[in-house]
Amino acid sequence: MAIDCIDEQSQYPFRLELGGDLTAIRDAFEANGYTQPALSQTIIRHDGSGRLDTTTLQRRTAPPTTYNSLVRLFYLGEVVPMELARRTLEPVGVERLIDVGLLQLREGGVRSQAMLIPYEDAVVVQDFPAEIAGRPDATNYVLGVGRASITLAGLTVRRHGELVLDMGTGSGYQAFVAARHAAKVIATDINPRALNFAALGARINGLSNVELRQGSLYEPVAGEQFDLLITNPPFVISPESRYLYRDSGLPGDVLSEQVIRGAPARLREGGYAIVLYNWHHGEEDWAERPRQWVTASGCDAWLLCFQTHDPLTYAATWLRSTAGHDPASYSELLDAWMRYYEQLGIQRISYGAAILRKRSGRVNWIRADTVPSGQGMGSCSTQIQRIFAALDLLEDLEDERHLLDHALVLAPEHQMEHVLKAEGGGWTVKEAVLKLEEGLQFTGRVDRLVSVVLAGCDGHHPLRELVTDVAQGLSVDFEAVAPSCLAVVRKLMQTGFLGIAARP
Repeated sequence: MAIDCIDEQSQYPFRLELGGDLTAIRDAFEANGYTQPALSQTIIRHDGSGRLDTTTLQRRTAPPTTYNSLVRLFYLGEVVPMELARRTLEPVGVERLIDVGLLQLREGGVRSQAMLIPYEDAVVVQDFPAEIAGRPDATNYVLGVGRASITLAGLTVRRHGELVLDMGTGSGYQAFVAARHAAKVIATDINPRALNFAALGARINGLSNVELRQGSLYEPVAGEQFDLLITNPPFVISPESRYLYRDSGLPGDVLSEQVIRGAPARLREGGYAIVLYNWHHGEEDWAERPRQWVTASGCDAWLLCFQTHDPLTYAATWLRSTAGHDPASYSELLDAWMRYYEQLGIQRISYGAAILRKRSGRVNWIRADTVPSGQGMGSCSTQIQRIFAALDLLEDLEDERHLLDHALVLAPEHQMEHVLKAEGGGWTVKEAVLKLEEGLQFTGRVDRLVSVVLAGCDGHHPLRELVTDVAQGLSVDFEAVAPSCLAVVRKLMQTGFLGIAARP
């Protein structure tokens, strides 16, 4: 049975002028243990499909505790008896939430009109998904925190006191995270309903430095520039215009190209743009077309490719989440998507990110890497800034040997793993592998000499001094080892293991 909730076509379901301070909702969640870690222990998903096992979850949350009532109310969309709801939401008051439009009277209790999910240090307001609501998602469906959201948050360069643009904010999660370090966040979306959800979320999270504006792409911020631009736009390459959060209605990857080409003009000097996007290409180098979009842009550009799929795999991946419950509809839509790709001559579709930094008056560099998409990669902010600074230095070197005159520092989040082999009655190091505990998961293989050099990279000693000392200790000629050592050090700088020491 479908959840009897707010009209999903309503543009402004929540009456925020009646709510006042709503941070008590977040306080009630924390007081009753309704947190991300607790939810992750409670929620069961079907193996393989990833779909929610609502039957098991209903039984698991049957005992009338305050925590269970929050799960049933804000995660499962079920009716909770009035007295239990009052006790659970005592700090904020059930009547006030009814006035706002978040709760609705039903069958001797109350039912939530939206899903409220605690994620890290934020509460996100979103629509109930189809598997809970019992009906297909509406065109103006408001999505919550998904894999792309987590990836974008991880890639975001975070510096304090900046002016930030979150373009295509949806439920507002990126804006909420940015608001913790930014002076002000402008969050835009073409979907007025999403902005209403985001406004409620901002009120619950106690954020007063988030400004919401309606409009498509860069229209709401015409003539303005920002220190940081973050966007997870509706980049899916499809023949549909069904979902505002997914489909742009533009052919092929035109939306992605427009966003990336438009970003440099919206950045202040030194500002960063982080764009998630899809693009199509043939069998040639995946980076060829994105390179064209960022060439002569006035920005340094780091292009990342996370995944590349054939059209059938790509279409099936997206359609399973929206039409997979109806085999007939799924098959029909899959055929339509494949005809569309054939008409456009699409052979491959990739998913990745473009990281741009405005740097005028210099020859800008462009770099392209295939990297594993990172669930669990954590924040890449420090790593990205370290890599950009390193690439600036490396690009400016007239002679690679001048790198020997610089003091470098090993990234604090590094780990070195040794591969050992028993030889001659003892253990011999056969290989040393550098890894990062946080950030994009590059690895670096180093030999014995470089391992010893790295141990001395504390930011106080020039590389020349370290290589000289190690060469003498191993009784080898400096000139014999310096070139190979420099090649490895250069690679480690390009992947964020080594950074440039701050000048005293």
